[in-house]
Amino acid sequence: ARIPQGKHVMLSYNSINQDIVLKIADILKGENMPVWFDSNGDMKTDIYESLTNGVENAVAVCCFLTSNYEQSLSCQSELQYAQKRQKPIIPCMLTSATAWKPSDWLEQITRGLVFVDFHNVSESNIDYKVIDLINGIEEQITATSHQQIQPIEEPSYLLELIKWHYKQNSRIERLMNPAESFPIEESYINLAIVDSKEQQAKEKNLHDANQHETIMETFEDIYGVKTPINVKDIFNTCKEFGKKVLVFGRAGIGKTTFCRYVSHLWAKSALWPEYNLVALISLRSLTENRYSPLSSGKSYSLVDIVAKECFSHDLSEEDTSLLREQLNKRTVLWLLDGYDEIVQNVPSHLQRVFEQLLNTPHHIVTSRPYFNTLSRSVRVEIVGFTDGNISKYVEVFFNQLRDKFLNALFEGQKMLKFLRLNPRIRGIAHIPVNLELICSIWSETDWSETTNLTMTTLYENMTVWLCRRYVARKSTSIQISRMEVYEKCRPELTFLETLAFEGMTSNTIILRKELLQKVMHNIGCLSDIYSDALHIGILKSFDNGPTGSQIQLEKHHYFVHLSFQEFFAAWHLVRLLNSTTRNTAIQFIENHKYEKRLQLVFIFASGLLTQSENTQSIHTFWDTIFGDPHDLVGIRHMQLVTVCLDETQCDSAVPHRSQSISLLLNWFRFACNQNIFKLQEIIARTINSCSKIQNFPEIQIELACLLKTEAEQHKSHIATFIRKLNITDPHNQLLESLSLQLEHNDAAVRTNACGALGEIGEKASTSQVTDRLVGALGDQHDQVRRSAYSALEKIGEKAATSQVIDRLVVALGDQDYQVRQSACSALEKMCEKAATSQVIDRLLVALGDLVEGIRGTDLRSASTLLKLWSYALQWLSDSHARECDVMQKSNVYDGIDGMSLKIFQLVIYTHDWRWLSILVECCLMEEIAVMVIGDKVIMRFEWVAVETRIRNLELLSELCKAFDDFGLKVLDCHQQNSRKPWRERK
Repeated sequence: ARIPQGKHVMLSYNSINQDIVLKIADILKGENMPVWFDSNGDMKTDIYESLTNGVENAVAVCCFLTSNYEQSLSCQSELQYAQKRQKPIIPCMLTSATAWKPSDWLEQITRGLVFVDFHNVSESNIDYKVIDLINGIEEQITATSHQQIQPIEEPSYLLELIKWHYKQNSRIERLMNPAESFPIEESYINLAIVDSKEQQAKEKNLHDANQHETIMETFEDIYGVKTPINVKDIFNTCKEFGKKVLVFGRAGIGKTTFCRYVSHLWAKSALWPEYNLVALISLRSLTENRYSPLSSGKSYSLVDIVAKECFSHDLSEEDTSLLREQLNKRTVLWLLDGYDEIVQNVPSHLQRVFEQLLNTPHHIVTSRPYFNTLSRSVRVEIVGFTDGNISKYVEVFFNQLRDKFLNALFEGQKMLKFLRLNPRIRGIAHIPVNLELICSIWSETDWSETTNLTMTTLYENMTVWLCRRYVARKSTSIQISRMEVYEKCRPELTFLETLAFEGMTSNTIILRKELLQKVMHNIGCLSDIYSDALHIGILKSFDNGPTGSQIQLEKHHYFVHLSFQEFFAAWHLVRLLNSTTRNTAIQFIENHKYEKRLQLVFIFASGLLTQSENTQSIHTFWDTIFGDPHDLVGIRHMQLVTVCLDETQCDSAVPHRSQSISLLLNWFRFACNQNIFKLQEIIARTINSCSKIQNFPEIQIELACLLKTEAEQHKSHIATFIRKLNITDPHNQLLESLSLQLEHNDAAVRTNACGALGEIGEKASTSQVTDRLVGALGDQHDQVRRSAYSALEKIGEKAATSQVIDRLVVALGDQDYQVRQSACSALEKMCEKAATSQVIDRLLVALGDLVEGIRGTDLRSASTLLKLWSYALQWLSDSHARECDVMQKSNVYDGIDGMSLKIFQLVIYTHDWRWLSILVECCLMEEIAVMVIGDKVIMRFEWVAVETRIRNLELLSELCKAFDDFGLKVLDCHQQNSRKPWRERK
């Protein structure tokens, strides 16, 4: 068959197989067959030539198949486009069909095609194999020339090229260490629908406020009522013809990651198939440097924007014309990222195309929650990490560091514990960029000498880490001390401290250009110092473009998170206290000490002063806090001194320390005496925002005394209060006092005392506490029993005495469902200590008594037995163990995790017929079919059947009897009973 002029046979292959493909290409050329192939195989930065020339001008495409070919994105794009363009495809196998076969996308394309086998070629037979390939090519060309092929649409290689780029862009680099990355599919994109009216009101307040009026809380809590929504459902609430959505998110929350994530999923056909093209446009790229002004009368179009932003090379006139046609004909979704970064600075010659982008019928716009002038009916917020996301992120982050240091996973767990105990730091960790920063600091800092890590210490380390990275960029050794880092960055840090302090004083987080210039003038800061300060990474301008130009001074700025502004403001306040301008600091404290928005500034200041050697400054700070003017109500004063004392780790050298503790205790006594529940909530919330104060002996001893001495009607509320505290280091007096309340006449007191001991957890596992909790297991009130079982569950293995386990086994027969559930959970937590033959025996007896009533939820008891099953193997006799091994070798149970199968195994292992009635019930609940054919038992699950040969005839007989007995119960519900028992049938 003659190949037309300008056409060729395309060879598509993985670069690992380049040698054999080159030999085949040479033989084809020797046979006068024009061949096209890329010398780089699939190792190329662009597949433009492969699609525009390789596929478009091919009379046939020969694909050389291996498992590596199937995993290659470039090979996948080439072959899928060839199929789309109706090119004949000839698959050539380079591996044995018995060792590997195509699957997934590759199997779909090659299904039904005739394969040419190249897997066992040699110098002597490769020519014969190529002749087979040539025959196949000629047959395909001849067959194609006689076929009436339906007209196909114009080439779409430009759209395929965009998809390929999205799929290639499959990993997210870590901001702090770009050498490390993670798959984009592992991104946590948590969205929520936003109540538009309330949000718009808050935005208006923020937009209209001047620098003296901006409300701090508006930025940190910009949104009203929020409803979670899945990414794929983002357009469901759009009622108009077009789909227009506004996606909000704070700095570092993941707006750009969201855009990359959805475009990647679309390219893989996993999202929004109704769109022929998803065009991701970074609006911050619309600058004069990138788009020079055109000659008079000309302006940029949407085609120009897509051509420049979505392709890595300049398009020819032919390609530009094709792109224009496809944008006009096809349904396009525009992802417009970073509206807030460009809206104030759109070059005049780009204003028209900017408005065209915003007027497209289908688009998603991302923006930070300020300076928004867009009106969209659907508004979605990126809400950052959930608590579960944080745990998973930390696990993955430290897992990647296992090769660098051995205790990486342990350090990750230690950091999660630190976050749990420090609510303020946990709050900022919900923003991805902050969590990455915290993880980076933690992994590169030796915490062995830090007995109590405070928020102040963490922020100091984060600042030093960022400064050290900044210094390293200036070709200075990174191995320098903390003091040397401070010294090298002194001008930049002084500027940041002063700017943060002025911003907090002016009550603004949007640091407008007037404030910036005022600070620079006051401290004599040159523009190059300001530029260097931006490069540290703590201060940002609204435009995320190149920093360092004079234009930057005309922009508004913000700290990467409000807490960084508060930390630097505190640093400046401490510097003022240590200098001759002490009176300025004193006046600031006197005027603002009871403003809630500045509380974290004073917390940071108290922590920084603790590290100071200037005792005069420490005394001045605390004397001013306790001095005039006073809070006449007193609640705000108590809160302030409590959180500031906590940040010092309750250091004995802190001035007014005893006075601060007494103040807190007096307020709590007052709240209890007056039965003011709201006040008790406020005090509990204040203490729980701390990391140390609730574990302080004076506090716990006073709580213990209150439980003993307060009026009877107050004790339940005191126990409830203790239950709400995050106590991790309980005092013996407190544990003794709580355990005594387990014998109180009032059931509510007993219930709350159990709850408080449970919240303390394993640290509450003294013999006295355990004994009294066991006594509470027999309480006549269901709620007390439930609370006691729950407490033992939370205390866990340390409470696993034989007395406790016996009482838990008895509880499996309790009439109250929640009591049974709590007992099961407690037994599971006690693990190996509960897995004795006597306990299993008691559990079986208790469960046997319940078997008539086991339905669904009560199967939790059987599940508990199975949790202990792995420990039960130690009781098996040698003969039973050998039988177990034989059975395991003759049967495959991989991938089946049903309760029924595990219980069936236990029956075989233990020869304990009491399991049989439980097995029947579990099979019923799990909807499993069980058949006995000869000596084989077949259990048919939803997708698989498991066959087991039973050589023990007694076991087989008892098994069939158990199922027969159950079947008779079912048939007894009818008038006729024609079924014979298994023994009679036999």
